[in-house]
Amino acid sequence: MARKQLQDPPRRFRREDAPARSKKPAGPPSAPGTKRAVNVSVDADILKIAKEMGINLSKATEDALRKLTEPERIRRWQEENKDVIESYNAYIERNGVFGEELLDFEDDPPV
Repeated sequence: MARKQLQDPPRRFRREDAPARSKKPAGPPSAPGTKRAVNVSVDADILKIAKEMGINLSKATEDALRKLTEPERIRRWQEENKDVIESYNAYIERNGVFGEELLDFEDDPPV
């Protein structure tokens, strides 16, 4: 194969007969970080002021939803991980924590 020169036209990396690839992101729509377009109705006056202030409507909505759903997301995570948390707590109860013998909370720390 001859070396490519600067004046040569660019070559495709893919075979010419290869099927076209989909431009859709991989993974299910519920994968973390996946964005989805939605329709939202917002008070026109508030929207106008927000635009004047340079507020990103998508980010503001996402932040508000994240804050509103936080207690439920925490509850679900705790429920899903309940067995692991109980197992870990039992292990610590039986064995203690690493370096526990070095801890002495009665003495003042060195200055």
